[in-house]
Amino acid sequence: MNNVAKLRNLFSDSDAPRRCTVIAELGVNHNGVVERGRQLIETARRTGVDGVKLQLFVPDELCSRVHRADETEMLESLRMPEEEQQQLCEAARAAGLALVATPFDMPSLQLLQRLDIPVIKIGSGEITHTPLLAAVARMRKPVILSTGGCAFEDVDRAVTTLRDNGCDKLCLLHCVSAYPPPDAEVNLRVISSLKQRYHGVPIGFSDHTIGIAAAVAAVAMGAVLIEKHLTLDCLDEGPDHAASADPPTMAALVNAIRRVDVMLGDGEKRVAACEGTIGRSVVAARDLPAGHRIATDDVAYKRPGDGVRPYLAHTLIGRWLTRAIARDEQIMPHDVAETPRPAPVA
Repeated sequence: MNNVAKLRNLFSDSDAPRRCTVIAELGVNHNGVVERGRQLIETARRTGVDGVKLQLFVPDELCSRVHRADETEMLESLRMPEEEQQQLCEAARAAGLALVATPFDMPSLQLLQRLDIPVIKIGSGEITHTPLLAAVARMRKPVILSTGGCAFEDVDRAVTTLRDNGCDKLCLLHCVSAYPPPDAEVNLRVISSLKQRYHGVPIGFSDHTIGIAAAVAAVAMGAVLIEKHLTLDCLDEGPDHAASADPPTMAALVNAIRRVDVMLGDGEKRVAACEGTIGRSVVAARDLPAGHRIATDDVAYKRPGDGVRPYLAHTLIGRWLTRAIARDEQIMPHDVAETPRPAPVA
């Protein structure tokens, strides 16, 4: 299964356990330079992630120049023209990576359509932006919704808005919208709460923490998608580099998640092939002669466990031995009879 198919499978109706999908958030860590964006995509491919995510925005549509003029100017320096965004999309496809993008405004949503990006990610800051949510849903593409900086009533409203406007493929991400959040506020148990509240909706985790521990723990709790910012260098200038994963960290995260995926299994309790036979068996507590009727104090319980298990000892008690059994030798069902056997004729 290729990475595009893996991402599509995230939204399937199957109840079967899902392999975790890992998305490298490129965001604005390209610093507005297309060649740097291509380097990030190639780095993402080498780390083993399944896909990459772009951010599409028009600063004047996103921020008020009255109240957020500095942020508007910063975003202008990080914005790429459409032809360069197209180049990044082509590079991601050539690398075999699934493509996801976050549109922050209506013009960027239209750009996403022109770029033929198949999955839409909605950032936490837009969870109350119901006009944008409705427009996203009407595009009938799969949607990933981050839920940082809000309460359940906000998530309920957003989910209702998306569903009422035609979104039938939805994934929710637990998220804490700080870069990075303190450990005590990561609150990974929200993943379980989201699974219970939105039954049947795949749940993931948008990880802004430092390191890989939170993402790995999230997968162990059932997260089926992990999103993590990727940077070439955490010391670079820019708003997201410091809280992003550098290439070695991202590779370690992917490797750890793949191990956890395998370790999670299918939930069916069975004897594992690696376990062999464990436990104890019924053995003779002392030397017992042939024809002896077995009493409770005639048996003991010792390893190995490949004979009659202790919980079946009652099937032997009160029966007669058909042969002599030495101390510590297992007593097997074929060693006993319901009635005493006559002594052999001399």
